[in-house]
Amino acid sequence: MRQRRKSVILGPIKWIVLLGAVGTVTVTGLSAAGMIEWKADANLDRLMFWKSASPNQAAAPVGTSTKPAATASIAPTATPMPQTAAATPAETPKASPTPTQSAAPTPTPVKPVTSATVQVVSQAASLLPVNANEKGWLELVGQVKLDPGKLFSFNAWLAEASKGKTLEKKADELSHVASLLYEAAVRAGMKVGERNPHQDLPAYAAAGFDVEIVPDKKDLTLYNALEFPVTVGVMYNGESPILTMNGAPTGNWKAPKITVNTEAFAPERVILTDFTLIGRGEVRRSEGSLGTLAKVYADWKNDGKTEQLSKDFYAPRPVVVARGPSADELK
Repeated sequence: MRQRRKSVILGPIKWIVLLGAVGTVTVTGLSAAGMIEWKADANLDRLMFWKSASPNQAAAPVGTSTKPAATASIAPTATPMPQTAAATPAETPKASPTPTQSAAPTPTPVKPVTSATVQVVSQAASLLPVNANEKGWLELVGQVKLDPGKLFSFNAWLAEASKGKTLEKKADELSHVASLLYEAAVRAGMKVGERNPHQDLPAYAAAGFDVEIVPDKKDLTLYNALEFPVTVGVMYNGESPILTMNGAPTGNWKAPKITVNTEAFAPERVILTDFTLIGRGEVRRSEGSLGTLAKVYADWKNDGKTEQLSKDFYAPRPVVVARGPSADELK
């Protein structure tokens, strides 16, 4: 009986001790693993239910922690540790790829365009010196500009140039100026519209380049068929003028080759009977003059192919001789 009572009393105690030991080991393991925080003095006292609870604490059931839920959680609390960034091998800075530019096509060399030099493209020299009045007209004509594709009229220019001027309009002087202008224009390669030669070749004009000007009646017209403008210039050899055509030709321009062919015709001898000259012999009334045929040819391209531009004929003037009547004529 006594033995049975003893086993009844000791049985629960063994189980309590066994549970305590197991719990201690469990708690100790969990604490060591960092899963729970274990304070031995405080926690063992709580497990010993037979001890009187603190006056300020109610007795907690066995196995129940009195710590706040957040502390009693068995989930491992990740304690933030200052992490030192792992030393990443420094990457060698790579040069940014330079944008590849496609090579620009090499431009074809272009010869620099240089302004053509103004030069004398033709000229006409006077055969005789001029006076002050004619120099005045030459100075005015030296201001003329003939643009490409334009027609020039001597009489139209004369009417405009003479405004406000006191120069005399002498036919021979104006014709002399027009003759020089005509010859220079032909030698430069211009086209001729109207042109009138004299009946007799004047002493101041070269054969083939004679022009007669009669204001409002006989005119000289020139057409600039060149590709560049031409200005007229005047210079002097002593008192004899030289009229020039000045321009800036481009490319391989060449002035046409102008050829003048002349043929002379001897004058006839005409004898007149003059009864006032009885017994006095012969008297020459007229010296007469040679006749001239002038043909002007142009080789425009300097290739040997010529074109006849003009044909001027000046009839010879006969030699006139007067004499007294013969004996037979007096019968």
